[in-house]
Amino acid sequence: MKSAERRGGSVAVEAAIMLLVLFAVASIASDMHRISIERTRIESTANSMALNISAQNKLTRRGLDALAEVAMQGHEEDQQIVILNVKQSGIIAWQLERGEEADLCEVEKDGDHYGGDLPEDVVEDSDEDPETFSMVVVLACRGTKNIRSFGGISMPDVVQVQSVYRATSRVIALDKELQEENMITADSEQEG
Repeated sequence: MKSAERRGGSVAVEAAIMLLVLFAVASIASDMHRISIERTRIESTANSMALNISAQNKLTRRGLDALAEVAMQGHEEDQQIVILNVKQSGIIAWQLERGEEADLCEVEKDGDHYGGDLPEDVVEDSDEDPETFSMVVVLACRGTKNIRSFGGISMPDVVQVQSVYRATSRVIALDKELQEENMITADSEQEG
């Protein structure tokens, strides 16, 4: 009888340990799924913004605000979007930001030259103006401090994605309000 009781106790302990392990694995899987969904949403935001802006000849503040609101899907408080119009030479024509969070995105630039990866080769400066197109680069970033971890996995501080589309215009014109927001103009004026 004692042997049967020992086996029963052993089975109960093994079942409890197995349940604990299954719970831990499910919690970690839940965290990974939540991060994956958030990354997919951020990628969708960047792609949507880049695609829609690249089709414009002129961008207005009202239009950009409406587009950003739809693209961020109600997550403005944890998100930053940086939008750049980059010429074929790598010179940034303009830079704008949307979202309530600041300093999330890390823009690779050296002064007014874009330093990140582009799908087209950058044309070096020459006597002639070889630029025939420009690109719209959108960086979408989401802070993870408000994403709760159930499995205890370590999350990056920021999820950042980049989307690049070739613009239909050589340079996308900005309305007066956006020209005032242009971070490249503001930087150039401070240096000069």
